[in-house]
Amino acid sequence: MRHFANWARLPAVLATFAAVLSTTTAGAQNDAPTPPAARHLLATFSWGTGNIGDIAIAPGLLNLLREFEPELPVVVTTSQSADSQSYARIAEYLPRYSEHCRVVPYPFAIGSDTKAGEPGSAWRAFHDRWGASTLRAFENGTLSARVAARVADDILNRLPREMLDELQAKNPEAARTLTGAGFVLLTSGTTLNFGRMGVRHFYSFSLKYSMPLLIARVLGIPYGVGGQSFEALDWPADLVFRPLFQQARFVYCRDPDSLAYLAQRDLLAARSGFRPDSTFFFQGFDEPWLEAYLREHDLSPKKFITLTIRSAKSQPGPLADTVTQERQDEHMERIRTFVSDWVARTGVPVVLCPEVRYEIPLMHDNVYRRLTPEVQKKCVWMDQFWTTEQAYSLYRQAEMVVSMEMHSVIMALSLGTPVLMPQFAENGRKVWMLEELDLRDWIFDIDEPADAPRLLEAALKIHQDPAQAQARIRRQLPRVRQLGLEMVTEIMMAWRK
Repeated sequence: MRHFANWARLPAVLATFAAVLSTTTAGAQNDAPTPPAARHLLATFSWGTGNIGDIAIAPGLLNLLREFEPELPVVVTTSQSADSQSYARIAEYLPRYSEHCRVVPYPFAIGSDTKAGEPGSAWRAFHDRWGASTLRAFENGTLSARVAARVADDILNRLPREMLDELQAKNPEAARTLTGAGFVLLTSGTTLNFGRMGVRHFYSFSLKYSMPLLIARVLGIPYGVGGQSFEALDWPADLVFRPLFQQARFVYCRDPDSLAYLAQRDLLAARSGFRPDSTFFFQGFDEPWLEAYLREHDLSPKKFITLTIRSAKSQPGPLADTVTQERQDEHMERIRTFVSDWVARTGVPVVLCPEVRYEIPLMHDNVYRRLTPEVQKKCVWMDQFWTTEQAYSLYRQAEMVVSMEMHSVIMALSLGTPVLMPQFAENGRKVWMLEELDLRDWIFDIDEPADAPRLLEAALKIHQDPAQAQARIRRQLPRVRQLGLEMVTEIMMAWRK
């Protein structure tokens, strides 16, 4: 779990890279399918538009890359298809953060054990080779170990080539985003998982989002995994991911617990360690909106806090099946108690704001509406979804951000704003990035009754000495930036000639 270079060595590394890049550009090899000077970084993926944190991941990466190499061409693959409204919004949005960024939709047609795909397609050929029964058993983990090994070998070495051949025939421009890449980077997130809380969607999730890396591997294009959290990689998915990781230039985690998990599963790469979620490097703001919002709600800078919830039972996905309604009701009751006690002790207003679009009515029904009229007067319920830039402007002026969602925590920390995170175990390993940043005491278990008063005590401590809390964060931010730049350095040193 080493780091590439220390900060003192970084200028020398950058100089070395500049020399390598200059030589590469001047001396393009005749047999290269794309001239080295024209190669781009392929970043996969840009995520949805209903979560202010997910939105920030790709722009944060673009900001970091622009700081290192302003002219670097970047192609960002989205997780949406070309006909998606979300894709249209992302394709217009991301180039705001880099004039050298081009956005492309998700290009692959991947089916399932029951969806064989179009005749003549790569997925249809794969499906016909193995049959629905074998593919179903592979996903369920009930297949013979020997047969599972052969299916995994196909996924590693044959299927990616056939997927690329199909893309070259049907969509040459999309194919060139792969063949013309100097490096393929999987962006921050929780993408390479299989089996978390019993969900076994190998083809529609794990394989879907790892396909660009699988193609890079068979083509010999350098690739890496940056700032991921790993919840579960159950058998037989690990038969695919183990060699995929072993041949990566790096596999970096955004929290130390994911590193420990990969080590326990023998899934670490030769270069593994902590690298920050790229949301740390987002730099967008909307100050006119902020001024109007503060004025409308009679709020003063640094004299309000924000609160963000995560309603597990109401979220789509595995959480909805594993968190009971009774347990979620207890979570929201403790959140209401915190808000009421905070207002009673400090009189400081609370802005009830969402990280995820569909939490807006849930915040109203489960928190705001159930507060007393006196407490409601000190609360502002945000009734419209906001932009990531608006969130950054508000978080920068907040005294504190209390959030059950991790990306709001990251966003606030990147601005030097103190955070508290009341979370539950199913939220995932990502919470432990606070431990990596020496902020372990700002994590609270909302299922643990004893942590409820601790949350209020921690908030009051920050309120009484905000400068001390801000100083704790500022001590960590140079290292966060250093580690982000080191990852970019590694990408450039591995750049395909």
